[in-house]
Order: sequence, then structure tokens, then C-alpha cells
Amino acid sequence: MDWASIRRGETLSVPDRLSVDLERLILEGELSPGERLPAERDLAQHLGVSRVSIREALRELENRGLIDRRPGRGTIVLSPGERSRGSGIVIEAFAAGRTELTDIMELRAIVEPPIARITAARATTRDLIQLEELVRAMEAGVTKERYAELDRAFHEAIAHYTHNPLLALINEQIAIQIAPSRASRYQTRARRTASSVAHRRIYEAIAAGDGELAEQEARAHVQDISREIARTAEDGDRRRGLRAR
Repeated sequence: MDWASIRRGETLSVPDRLSVDLERLILEGELSPGERLPAERDLAQHLGVSRVSIREALRELENRGLIDRRPGRGTIVLSPGERSRGSGIVIEAFAAGRTELTDIMELRAIVEPPIARITAARATTRDLIQLEELVRAMEAGVTKERYAELDRAFHEAIAHYTHNPLLALINEQIAIQIAPSRASRYQTRARRTASSVAHRRIYEAIAAGDGELAEQEARAHVQDISREIARTAEDGDRRRGLRAR
């Protein structure tokens, strides 16, 4: 990891800027689950900031459940499953059996729009900067695989920025289940473009503090994805039927 590549902007305080950049690296998978971060002293030297700033940034990430810090072991990046540890009932409900994608999309339509509304009321400046950077990254024309990572990170970040750990937990479990909906067969260029437009609208509503609009845009986005999945499934059934004749 090139730690020197982490930027320090002027809009945020140094600890907030550091936490934003580190969080993005975790959400996007650049820092993998189980990976150990450098010691505070080393990280401070790499980035040219004080250890106090590093400590505050790491404390923010720890509060968000993204890392685990223990004396003698250092700082470890947590996987989504580890972030959700201790909420066994919710996890068992998802893992009890194979969940149909249509069921998951129905759950998304129920859960995600209100989450966007809450985030519009609670997101901090550093949260909004993180969301905007994720949107810009998706608009930059990345690979299908990279887009899927950014897509997941965007929706995960919105749930985190409700600052309600239970809502973040539910979203993380949904993200695990809907991984098939982000498969390459759904990631056409047109689909990615449409999703980027939808993500931009959701972000702008949240940034404006317009909870009603954020909820509307999030619902429209999930409904659009559901229609695309259904259309793709119908096309697949049609092709299989023709081959069987």
C-alpha cells in the first residue's frame, strides 16, 4: 500500500480527512479484511501528520466497526462478517437458507429508501465528501469488477452514515446476499451509466439534506435494478427455451 498517496484536503480537519481516505480504501477493498495497518508512528511518518491525528482517525474507523485495534496485535481491517459479529439473530436469519434474489430486492426496496432519508438528516461533512468521491469514482469509467466494488461501497457508506449500527448491520447482510445482482451479466455499460446517474441523484439529495427526495431517489434506483434483473432473467429463460426445442 502506498500510504503517501493518501491526500489531505482543506475542507476537513486532518483526522477527518485521514478517516475518509482510510474508510474509502476499506470500503473499496484496497485494504483487505485481515490486513494489518502500519503502527501509528510509522503511519504518521508516511503521511507527514501527527500521531494524534492518526489516533483520532483510527478511533473514528473503530467506532464505525471497520477496524479492530488491540494492544500487542495492532490495527486489523475487519471483514463485513466480523463487523456484524454479536448480532447472531440477524445473521442467522439471512443464513438460514438460500435467499432468492427477488426476495432480497424486495427487502432492499423496503430498507434502503428510509435509510437514505435518515442519512440525509444525519450525514456529516466528512460523510458527504466520502459519498461524493465514491460517486465520482463510479463516473470515471472503471471496469465491471471495480464498478461492483464501488457500488457496494456506496450503499454501505449510506447505511453507515445513518450512524445507527443496526441499520448498517442489516445493509451489510443484504450486500452479502445481493452479490449475484452485481454479477458481470448485469453490469452492461448502459446499466452502469444508469446506476451512476441514480447514485449521483441519491447523493445530491442527501447532500442537500432533502430526506424525502433521497428516499424517492433510492426507491426509484432499487426498482430500476429489480426491473433489470427480471428482464435479464426472462431473456435467459427465453434463450434456454429456444435451445431446448
